[in-house]
Amino acid sequence: MALEKKQRFIIIGGIALVIAGGIGVGAYYGRTQDTIAGAAGLKDLKSGAPAASDSGKNIITLKVDTQKNCSSTPWVVAEKKGFFAAEGLNIQYTGELTTAQKLPSVLNGTNDIGTALPNALATFVAGGAKIKAVTLKEVDPPDNVDPKFRHMRFVASTKFEGKTLKEFVESKKGGKITVSGTAPSCNTFILNQIFRHAGLDPSQITYVTFDTDTAAIQAVQQGNLDIAGIHPPFYKLAADSKLTLLADSNDTGLGSASGVSTYYFTEKFIQENPEAVQRFVTAIEKAQEWANANTEESVKLTAEYIGQPVNATHYFYTDAKLSTDLLQPWVDDLVQAGALKKDQVKVADLVTTQFKH
Repeated sequence: MALEKKQRFIIIGGIALVIAGGIGVGAYYGRTQDTIAGAAGLKDLKSGAPAASDSGKNIITLKVDTQKNCSSTPWVVAEKKGFFAAEGLNIQYTGELTTAQKLPSVLNGTNDIGTALPNALATFVAGGAKIKAVTLKEVDPPDNVDPKFRHMRFVASTKFEGKTLKEFVESKKGGKITVSGTAPSCNTFILNQIFRHAGLDPSQITYVTFDTDTAAIQAVQQGNLDIAGIHPPFYKLAADSKLTLLADSNDTGLGSASGVSTYYFTEKFIQENPEAVQRFVTAIEKAQEWANANTEESVKLTAEYIGQPVNATHYFYTDAKLSTDLLQPWVDDLVQAGALKKDQVKVADLVTTQFKH
């Protein structure tokens, strides 16, 4: 157990190293990603979309990494339906980055906007990053919304068809269960919470890093992985592959909190550019409200952009008030896992409530 705790605290140390010494590396990667494959989708986002110059407002340019994946929906909707343009925002997409490159690209100014799960945000802040979330992105939907919009599903081999999660765990007879995910992430937080809620022991899980949900699904099919954690755009692929659904994010018992993610800026950028941040908050929240209300078209736009068959998107935050309490379970999980000390990071350290929603 001492060794496990030591390894978990390495997460914070690693983030501190990124902040102290990795900013130059992030700058290099962040500025040389324009020609990679993901950037080919930029034309798709901008072509045929309303122009910021038509808004009558002074144009503000904000930079963000290209997100051609399951989290793309708000960006696609905000561009195609004119929510960014209406606020006079010109969003400059700087190319795809790996997860490790994203925080440095915001800290060094290559990008202005970052996105992160609350547990990642907490480790960034604990490591010394001067950043704050300004609004929420995804949340888990209420019970009356189609389950296909829930943040995650956990699927296993076809041979476990009809088995519950508890029966699956019991079949392992105390052995390790390999699951796609890298701490801290939604995969790790959500499944840890599902295990605890079901009276199971999360220490039985060994998380294995995969670049994509598709790769995790293939690993399960090939017998190289026990459980794949997947997101809505890939639910159809898992169903078509006849994989067994063991659990989803609703099984955490945490309601909306189980699917939370955030948009963040540096504290310096927020202080110096409050109007730009407010315009972004207004535009992206309107895009998210539209996406929730127009699911079929949102699915179509997302599928066209990411180049994957999609039958659902994520469900997005639309409340008139910023519910910061939704972040607390994610911080608590890090404390339970030994990655943070109690009260080392508080929710107030992670988010600002100064903007209108």
